[in-house]
Amino acid sequence: DGNGDGNGDGNGDGNGNGNGGFAGGDIGNVNLTESDIMTITIADSQTSAAPELPVFNPARPCYLTDVRDAEVAGSGELGLETGQGLFKVTWNGAGEAMTEANIEHNGGDLRTWPALTSWNVGSVYEVQVTGINAHPLHFHVNPYQIVDMPEVSYGDGFFKIGDFHDTLLLSDLTGSDPIKIRMVTDRFAGKMFVHCHILAHEDMGMMNVIDLIGTEGALFTGTSSCFNKAFDASSDQGASFPEPAASVSKTVDSGFRGLAIILLVAFGCVPW
Repeated sequence: DGNGDGNGDGNGDGNGNGNGGFAGGDIGNVNLTESDIMTITIADSQTSAAPELPVFNPARPCYLTDVRDAEVAGSGELGLETGQGLFKVTWNGAGEAMTEANIEHNGGDLRTWPALTSWNVGSVYEVQVTGINAHPLHFHVNPYQIVDMPEVSYGDGFFKIGDFHDTLLLSDLTGSDPIKIRMVTDRFAGKMFVHCHILAHEDMGMMNVIDLIGTEGALFTGTSSCFNKAFDASSDQGASFPEPAASVSKTVDSGFRGLAIILLVAFGCVPW
């Protein structure tokens, strides 16, 4: 009967009478039915020509503005390097593997680790990168724009010159093939980490620091086609944006608050 001996060992009467036999751990014999639920027919259009689509140029925040023609404040070579068991990020050929042992050598810590270089906030910097064929390049804080590669595009056209990324791997390149990126050091001063986004390589030392120095909050003003604050309608060709909603204070149910804390602790978001 589908619910009889099938509850015992999963292979009893459930196999003989219908679709029983699930509860014992074996799925038994399950009858599957295949049927068509929809037919889609694709045919040529009867119109003479495809309509011309409008061109849309979105306004960008200044940290994502096109800087391929911008004046750069500085440049250098960044290497994602391996060899002799070492994984490291270098700047113009210099740089140590940022391993735990190296960081803590002579009583040091992250605050005393020497930066690869320093960049001024509110400027554009150009970086020639090698090793990006095997090591996904990731910067904290600021995204970067591809400005030059050996080919115009890779990945069947997915990766193109002019694109923005915060993590990039181009496996079609060789280890010696360089690409050039540019970064707007927007607003934030302090230590900016750069590392391989393969966790094991990062832990083995392929990570380092660039100091962002100067005035906190400084903005790049080299182009006029971007906006520096949210909801700036004047720089989006007349488009209007909604005003930010006023802050709202709500009382959170204590049971919900407790559940939220448990989930945050469980996922490692809050130290316990």
